Amino acid sequence: MHLTENEIELYYRLWYGLVWGINKKHRIIPGFKKPVDGVPVDISVEEFKKARDAMWDNPEWINQFLVVNGGEFSEAEREIIAGWRRYFIKGRFIVIKHLTGYSVLMSTDNEPYSLYGVCGISDNIQDSFPYSVPFVAELVLLPFGDKIIYDSIANVFNVSLGPGIKATIKESYDQIKTEHGIYEKLDGTPPKPKKKPKAKPKPVPAAEALPPGVKVPKKMAAKYNEVASIISQFAREKLDDEYNQIALNALAKLCRRRPSPLEKGRARTWACGIVYAICSVNFIFDKTQPYHMKSTELAGWFGLAQSTASGKGSEIKKLLDISYANPDFLLKRLIEDNPLIWFVQIGDFVQDIRTMPRELQEIAFRKGIIPYIPDDKKQT
Repeated sequence: MHLTENEIELYYRLWYGLVWGINKKHRIIPGFKKPVDGVPVDISVEEFKKARDAMWDNPEWINQFLVVNGGEFSEAEREIIAGWRRYFIKGRFIVIKHLTGYSVLMSTDNEPYSLYGVCGISDNIQDSFPYSVPFVAELVLLPFGDKIIYDSIANVFNVSLGPGIKATIKESYDQIKTEHGIYEKLDGTPPKPKKKPKAKPKPVPAAEALPPGVKVPKKMAAKYNEVASIISQFAREKLDDEYNQIALNALAKLCRRRPSPLEKGRARTWACGIVYAICSVNFIFDKTQPYHMKSTELAGWFGLAQSTASGKGSEIKKLLDISYANPDFLLKRLIEDNPLIWFVQIGDFVQDIRTMPRELQEIAFRKGIIPYIPDDKKQT
């Protein structure tokens, strides 16, 4: 769906007039002539975009524009421009699907995410950006009457999204649509969530089976299995079994906490946070390591922003005391060469326990200070 001819003429007259007035006041680019009949004159797209970007970085300029130039517009037109100032949304969105009335976009900058039904201006969004959905675009959304549009400029990222990301997007879309609905207007009022059909009483399911050796409370078994399957899939594709086992041990510890933090939140977000926490203390982001990747690559596999993955990873580190000095979460090869683990205080001195008599090593091991007896390692 797109605007009518009259709406298109009105929008561009107000839009170009606003950006021209902002540029005239703040002198962002030279030679920006006043639009004629709502059409800019002798200005390139790049120059216009520079003035537009400066305006959205300083939205208070719109208020100043209305004070100085408001007399050029009717009261209804001033209200439209004032609405842009109050309700504009600038950010990165995922274009999820195209419906009859609009295209559905999901915000990605900050959780909780929201859904917006966005119309094109002169053409449908589907025709303006002929990419396979889902795809990512940077836009500025604006209210326009009873519709949401974008300000005519978009930066589209034509990159292929993997199956993991697509699954996360669909899961998020279904959840947000059901629980919160889709914004069809930008006027400060929340959308109406989709009405849930009355659920029929379900029989109480039998306790979900856990893998051999895994000990978590029965009520956390299903969540453990859900998160574990995602972690193990990532480990199979990107890491190895040792990483997988460390991450699964961390998952089990989180499930055993009372109350478990995993009772709330999406399985994929928890899986990403656990992997991020484990990988970060094992130097996964260091190119010199056998397994290495960028933090954005790790987060992207799970369909999350790097900031979200890092934040969840930091939360898990605090919950489980994951650090370079905690051998429970380190690779074996890193434990052997980590002085933080083997240097212990004996009397008034800090010494390398590996150089001390076996009797002292056994005492340190029994007290849980070191992960194993170094002399035993020498004998194997």
